[in-house]
Amino acid sequence: PQSVPCTGGHHCCPRGSHCSADGESCVTDPGMGTRLGGMDTGVPHPVSAAPRAVPCPDGQSECPDDATCCVTSSGAWGCCPMPQASCCADKVHCCPHATVCDLTRGRCVSPTGDTDVPLSTAFPAWKRQPPAPVTVRQVLCPDGRSACPDGATCCQLSPAQYGCCPLQN
Repeated sequence: PQSVPCTGGHHCCPRGSHCSADGESCVTDPGMGTRLGGMDTGVPHPVSAAPRAVPCPDGQSECPDDATCCVTSSGAWGCCPMPQASCCADKVHCCPHATVCDLTRGRCVSPTGDTDVPLSTAFPAWKRQPPAPVTVRQVLCPDGRSACPDGATCCQLSPAQYGCCPLQN
């Protein structure tokens, strides 16, 4: 799978997400289209009725869509119950976006000092469910090497090349 490296090169985020400011968590990019067969369709496609999830950098864990993946003290991934959160250095707590952890005071503070709220605690992430296989039917062209999507017709462009006509027959 394609991924985006975070600053420092120690972590990376899956395609369709980006690294948080602290480089310790991944944030799902808004408006990402679904990818099918390696081609971005450019439009969102609902995959299932299940709630969307934020994939964690290990590729095996995920958090609810409105949460942020953070590494926990055990080394496993946990979920901070807010989007684009800052993961604290103690690997137990987290803070809302645009605030930093003040572990001495047990508070989340903004650089300007206008926000001062208690630290939140991360909860365990769950294991990702493997995606359902997508079956794409293809029509094999007479050369035995080229193929067109189901419902299209193979059209010979030259003695050695076939193209796909978007009509059947």
